[in-house]
Formats: sequence, structure tokens, C-alpha cells
Amino acid sequence: MPAARLRKFDEISLGETFTIAREFTEQDVHQFAALSGDFSPLHVSPEYAQTTEFGKCVVHGMLVASLFSQLVGMHMPGTLALYLGQDVVFRSPILVGESVRAIARVTAKHEGTQTLLLGTEIRNAQDKVVVSGTARVKVRGSEAATAARGPAILPCAPEAGRPVALITGASRGIGAEIAAVLAARGAAVVVNYFQSRVRAENVVESIRRSGGLAVAVQADVRRPEDVRRLVDTAHTYFGRTDWLVNCAIGSLSSKPFVELGWSDFQEHLDFQLRAVVNLCQNVYPTMKAHGGGAIVNILSQVVSGQPPRQMADYVAAKYALFGLSKALAIEWAADQIRVNMVSPGLTQTDLTQHHQERVFKMEASRTPLRRIAEPSDIANAVAFLLSKEASFLTGVNVPVAGGQVMA
Repeated sequence: MPAARLRKFDEISLGETFTIAREFTEQDVHQFAALSGDFSPLHVSPEYAQTTEFGKCVVHGMLVASLFSQLVGMHMPGTLALYLGQDVVFRSPILVGESVRAIARVTAKHEGTQTLLLGTEIRNAQDKVVVSGTARVKVRGSEAATAARGPAILPCAPEAGRPVALITGASRGIGAEIAAVLAARGAAVVVNYFQSRVRAENVVESIRRSGGLAVAVQADVRRPEDVRRLVDTAHTYFGRTDWLVNCAIGSLSSKPFVELGWSDFQEHLDFQLRAVVNLCQNVYPTMKAHGGGAIVNILSQVVSGQPPRQMADYVAAKYALFGLSKALAIEWAADQIRVNMVSPGLTQTDLTQHHQERVFKMEASRTPLRRIAEPSDIANAVAFLLSKEASFLTGVNVPVAGGQVMA
């Protein structure tokens, strides 16, 4: 019996890769058929297989995917491995006698739970990816170290069919409402917050009391290292990210253009452009590996028609996000990753409490529906764009402005 490697958590490095090669024989397929009970003629009858588009017997998909178990249990990390989950996407069949390579790469390490996130794929002799996915693996034997760090987040793989949503700026206002609405519609939710820990935990507790799945994760989305940690924690906890809602925003103020410094523009660009770039780049590999996903970027009514006075820094940043969203919608369409936008009108939240009451009344009076937006209006629009009902929509900007903007 071959011996498994013994790799401790601290001995494993991000980016580390291990590869094994295998050729599945007719005997392998028949032994797996006897073990699994799957005697489909496509797998075990050469005579039948010759009549199909493949011309030869096809190796069972789960037999091919068993190479991931070999990678984890024997090599990465080996003896100390405890498999927590494996997502698999079958892209092309493997024929009996065909050579393949299975590859596992460490894409994230979570200190709190001593777990690894592995990018896994199988390539054929033409170097084409035929199977892809992600694995979550706990490295055993480090309970004492984990206890010393304090309470850890416990991984909890959501059941099949339940999407996983990551929402930035979700501790209050529109972001918190989006988290609540998506959870109520069955999503497992990652509630990102910057400073408002208590508020974020209240959002999570409310979702859990209603029977939903949620976790709060602190991260400053302007910092690339925080973004990586945020996404890695989401993947460690829930295994993947299916939906991303970019809702984080800085403070708002009015200032004449001639009084604005570049730092004013930079502050908004950091939230509206840099953060979204980093987040989208970090969730992209997992979304692609799982066959697609959906992203909604929260814009503003300011990108339609006449913008407000004395907010050039904010308006410029929102237009930058508008352009990025359209560019990603085109570039990632082939990967079945949809990118859409929601542009709220004036909404009464913590962010807009600096406005006097007369501003809200005036805005409502010039809105065809005679009121200003509520957070639930925006959340429901986001939920629709993420849903299967919107599966043929990408690059779309939905103005939630009570009729002030009409496409």
C-alpha cells in the first residue's frame, strides 16, 4: 500500500500545486461499475459505445473525479486531510484508455479553521480542461492552535441549489436590505462590513432567526489583501460564491468642483472602481469553475440624465463603475457570468441623513410615483437581476427611480 504524504497546515504555501497522471483502463471502468452499480452501456459495452458520438466507452464521471480524492488524501495535504466538500463541473468526457492529468492548487488558506481551498482540474492529452471545481479540505492535527486563536467560523456547505451571495457594505441601509431579501429567497449570505460590526452581526442574527444561512466578515474592500481574505473566508465557509453585489460606498458630501482635490476623487474611485475590480477578479475563478454566476453593481441615478450639482467626484466614480460593468458584461459573457447594474434614486438611509427633510419632500414631489425610493425597492431589483428569471440579461442598468428615469 503506498504511503500518504504528511503535510502540516503551516507547511503548505499559497499557490502550491500538485499533479498526478492516470490512464483509466477497461478493467478500472468495470471495477467501478461493480462498486457503484452503474452499468450503463455507455461505460461498459464497447459494442454500444461504437454506435454513439464518442465511438468508445466513456469513463464514469465520478471515477474521473476520484483523482481529486487521491490528490487530497495522498498528497495535498495527505495523511492529515479531512475532505469538507468538492464541487465538480464536467466539461468533456474521458474515453477509456485516454491519458489525463489531475491538478490541485492551493488558492486560499484559512487560519481560523485550518482549512484549505483548492482549485482542482483535470486536463486531457490535448491539455484541455475536462473537469474543474474547488475542494475544501481541513488539515487535522492543529486543534490546539485553532483553540488558541479563539472561536472559529465553522464551515457550513449549503445544500445543493442554494446560491451563495457575497454583499459588500451590507451592515446597514441598502446593503443590509439586499442581504435580508436574498436570504429570504434562499441564498446563503456573506455580510461584509467595514467598521459596523454590531450592525453586521445584527443583520446575520436576523437572517439566522428566520432560518437562513449568513456570516459577517469584516474587510475594507479598498485594500486588495482584505478583499482576498473576504473572498477566501466566504469560500471556506460556504464553498463558493455564486452572486456578488458591490454595494460598499464612502461618505457623501457636496463641494464645488474648484474646491475638490484629487484626494476627493480618489476616495470615491477607491470604493467604486478599485474595490470592484479586486472583488470581481477574486470571485471570477470560482464562478467560472462552477459554470457561471451573477454580479450586480450598485450605481446611482446620477449616471442617467442631469447629475446633481457639486458632486463631481462622486459622479465621476459612478460613471467609472458604469463603464467597468459594461466591459465585464461583454468579456465574461462567454463564461456565463452576468454583470448588471441597479441605479437607485434618492433613498432615505443612514448615508443620506445629512439631507434636510425638505430635500426628500421635494424629490418625492417631482417623482412620478410621488415618493422616494426605499431600500426594499433596490433590494428587490437586485434579487431579480441575480435570479434565473433574469438569466438572459447582462450589461443592463435598471433605474429604480420611481419614473424619474425612463429608458
